[in-house]
Amino acid sequence: MSPAAVAAASESIRQSIPSLPRWQDAQVVAAYAALPGEPDLRPLDWIGAKNVLLPRVDREELVFHAVRDANQLKSGAFAVMEPDPEKCPAFDPREAEIIFVPGLAFTAEGQRLGRGRGFYDRLLAALPPEILRVGVCFAEQVVPDIPSEPHDEEVDVVLSQPA
Repeated sequence: MSPAAVAAASESIRQSIPSLPRWQDAQVVAAYAALPGEPDLRPLDWIGAKNVLLPRVDREELVFHAVRDANQLKSGAFAVMEPDPEKCPAFDPREAEIIFVPGLAFTAEGQRLGRGRGFYDRLLAALPPEILRVGVCFAEQVVPDIPSEPHDEEVDVVLSQPA
């Protein structure tokens, strides 16, 4: 997708976030800083209305931090912006009410294909089931079937722009 198409599709996805179950009442949401070519949710725009958690890679795990502004971010693993642990506190993602999860592909039923390192599979496996897991992707990334393994974790809802 061209940068303009990514931006337009990301905007469409952002517009549908308020219709998610639990969004209106959620106080703590965990999101991600988009890699190039991923839907950009602009989670920093939610600060003030929500407590926003963003991940940073620490060895083989994702560690979440409460972020209050863009000055608390720095370039990290995989050249993605992530919280600076010296500027924002670590926050237990099990306290989130909604978690947004990127992926390379999803099925409409919630199967997810990640990038192969297992970061989100390990995280999702450790979260309580009442946290709403929202897979985020472009319409072209919703596919009929994804090969899965026993350790693969699913999402509850797949959020994409209309095809």
